[in-house]
Amino acid sequence: MTKFFLLMAFVFAAIATLAQQDQKAKEILDKVTQTTQAYKSIEATFSFEMENKTRNVKEINTGSIILKGNKYKVHLNELGVEVYSDGKNIWTYMAEANEVSISGFNNDDEDMMDPAKVFTIYQNGFDYKLVGEELQNGKSMYSIDLFPQDKNNNYSQIRVHIDKTKMLINSAIMKGKDGNTYTVKVDQFKTDKPYNDSFFIFDTSKHPNVEVIDMR
Repeated sequence: MTKFFLLMAFVFAAIATLAQQDQKAKEILDKVTQTTQAYKSIEATFSFEMENKTRNVKEINTGSIILKGNKYKVHLNELGVEVYSDGKNIWTYMAEANEVSISGFNNDDEDMMDPAKVFTIYQNGFDYKLVGEELQNGKSMYSIDLFPQDKNNNYSQIRVHIDKTKMLINSAIMKGKDGNTYTVKVDQFKTDKPYNDSFFIFDTSKHPNVEVIDMR
């Protein structure tokens, strides 16, 4: 189920005329990293959309996320799914089935569409270029395209929009080679609320008779 929230991709052949844009993109992304790492925690609500125009398919889900370093908790409202990670393990809980699966955490996983990665998806395995600036709902945004360095990646492009005022990623649009387009849009932010590390570990005692599937 973890695979559901993930993906991303691209290869960018740099040319001299784009060198200055690439440097500017790096400066912006470095600033986003500094801003993100400066917070003790980040809370956000988001929407998650999958669309395939050829198949006339469009699915929209909403959720919330709490981040603390490499730890996170994600709740997908419509799906009744909760995902916990303490940076070492991932628990995916499906409320309807009262079932939780446990897997090991892998930074090299292809699960790039994980909403937990929306703030840091650009950090590993991508080339990038600055597309420009634009207004979205009255907010000034940087637009940056990411291109995966792995040509076998399942996705062909990611565009991130960065809030110029907050210097945080506001949305990410991922184009899959299968014709699907995945979009994560962040709505509300809260920062620096304290959380114990235990908050990011699934507690079986709070879910009587839960079925545990350990895949580690």
